[in-house]
Amino acid sequence: MIRRTASPRCASLSAAAALTAAGLLLSGCSSPGATAGPTSGGASGAVVEGAPEELQRYYTQTVDWGACEFEVETNGAEDDLRCAEVEVPLDYENPAGETTTVVMSRLAADGDARGSLLINPGGPGASGVDAMLYAEHTVTRDVRRAYDVVGFDPRGVGRSAGIECLDDAELDAWRAEPMFDPQSRPADEIREEYGRLGAQCVQNSGELVAEMDTASAARDMDVLRAVLGDERTTYLGFSYGTHLGAVYADLFPERVGRLVLDGGVDPTLSDMEATADQAAGFEENLRHWVQVCQDEMRGCVVDGSGVDEATARIQDLIASVEEGTVTAADGRRVTATNVVEGILTPLYTTTNYPQLNEALGKAFDGDFSRLLALSDATHGRDAEGRYTNNTTMAFTAVTCLDRSAETVTAEQMARHQEQLEQVAPTFGPYLGHGAAACQGWPAAPAEQAPVDAAGADPILVVGTTHDPATPHHWSEALVEQLENARLLTYDSYGHTAYTSGDECVQDAVDAYLLDGELPEEGTTCS
Repeated sequence: MIRRTASPRCASLSAAAALTAAGLLLSGCSSPGATAGPTSGGASGAVVEGAPEELQRYYTQTVDWGACEFEVETNGAEDDLRCAEVEVPLDYENPAGETTTVVMSRLAADGDARGSLLINPGGPGASGVDAMLYAEHTVTRDVRRAYDVVGFDPRGVGRSAGIECLDDAELDAWRAEPMFDPQSRPADEIREEYGRLGAQCVQNSGELVAEMDTASAARDMDVLRAVLGDERTTYLGFSYGTHLGAVYADLFPERVGRLVLDGGVDPTLSDMEATADQAAGFEENLRHWVQVCQDEMRGCVVDGSGVDEATARIQDLIASVEEGTVTAADGRRVTATNVVEGILTPLYTTTNYPQLNEALGKAFDGDFSRLLALSDATHGRDAEGRYTNNTTMAFTAVTCLDRSAETVTAEQMARHQEQLEQVAPTFGPYLGHGAAACQGWPAAPAEQAPVDAAGADPILVVGTTHDPATPHHWSEALVEQLENARLLTYDSYGHTAYTSGDECVQDAVDAYLLDGELPEEGTTCS
C-alpha cells in the first residue's frame, strides 16, 4: 500500500511503495522510575475481570510515570507529558515466556479526568508517543479537559523495544534502489531483497519481528487499559489505527467504551485491491491539486495549461529520474520512488498544497532536493542524515504479518500492474509488484479473522469523501462489517477528518466522546 503523511495522523497503506509515517524527529523515553513521578496500575476487580489467569500479572502490574525525553528541541511541549513502560507477553500463546515493552505518553486532563483516551496516529509504525507533542492539534480542548490523553508506541515501534534492521547508511543505500519500479526491479528481485532485509531484522531484533501483528498489538491495548485503571477502552484511531481499533473491539467487545475510527480501513481487501484504490485516490487528489494550483495559487508552477497537460508534465518529471543519473545537492541518488514519495506527501492535506508547488518548481528547474526532503520525512530522516524512528521497517513487519496468506502469482502481479497504470497514470507505474515484498519476508502471516465486534457498544466511524489513503468506501465497508457502528461523512479532500479543523466533524465526534451521542444516520459535514 502507499503510505505517508506529514502530520501526526498517518495513513495505513500497502507494501507497494514502502512509504512510511511522518518523521517527527524525536527519540528516547525515560525508563520507568528514571524520574520521580506518580504510579498507576495494580488494577483489580472490574478493571481486570475476565483476564485469563496466566495474564493476570500483566494486567495488575504497577507502572511508574516519569519525564519523557526527546532528542530535539520541542518548544516545551513535553513539559506536561509523562511516560511509562508496560510489560506485555512477546507471544500471547506463551504468556510465561519472553516479554516485550510498550511505551505510553500521557497528558493529564485539564479537569477531573473521567478516564483515559488512547490514541493511535496510524501507520502501521507511527509513534503515538511522539504524536502527543501535538495533542492540541489532535483532540479538542473540551476532550483534553475530560480525558487523560494517552499515546503509545505499538509493540516493535519506536520506543516500545522497536525493531532494528538497518543502520543509517544502509537505509540510505536501500532507499536509493528503485525498489517498486517494475520496469527496473522485477518481482523476483523484490522478493529476494525483502528476504535479505527481513533476515537482517531478525538477526538484530529476534522473535519480536514475527510478533508485531495487529491482533497482538490489540491485546497489548487491553493491558494498557487495565494498568491505566479503566474498565472500558475509550479510543481515537486514525487510518491504520482504525484497523487496530476494530480488531480490539472484535477481541474485547465487552471492553469497548467509545471508539472513534477516523479514516476507516476495510480489512477484507487484499493488498492489491487496497493499492489500486489508493493509487486511484492519490491520482484524483493530484488532479485536484493541479486545479487548485491553477485557480488559486500565485506562482503556480503548472499554470497556463489544463489539468491533463499539467499531470502529463509531472509524469515526465518522474520518468526523467528512472535511469538513476539524477543526484541531489548532498550527492545522494534520486530515484523515481523518492520523487513519487515526495509528491504524495503533500497530497495528504490541502494545507500542504503550497509545499508541493514549491518542491515541484525546484524539480522542474533540475533541483530535486525539496522532493527528496519530503521523501526523507516519510522515513524519519533528519537534515543530518539520521533516521530518528523505525517507521519504515515497522511498517513492513506489521503489513507482512497482517497480509492474506493467499499466494499471488507473477501473472496476477503483471495484470495488477496494468490495472494500476490505467487507474493512476502518474503513480501506478511505480506501485506494482508490492505483493512480492511480503512473499520474501521471513515471518509467516498471522491468522486473520473477520472483524464484526459482535456485542460491542456503538462505534463511530468517520470517512472523508476524497480521502486518497483510506477512500470513503472503505469506511462504508467497515461500518457494514461491524455489528454496531455509525458512519459520519466529511465531504472534502485530504486524509482523515477530525484534525481537519472542521467544526461540524469535531462537534459530532466530541458529542460522542463526551456524551455518547451518535450523529444521525447519513450525517455529512462539508
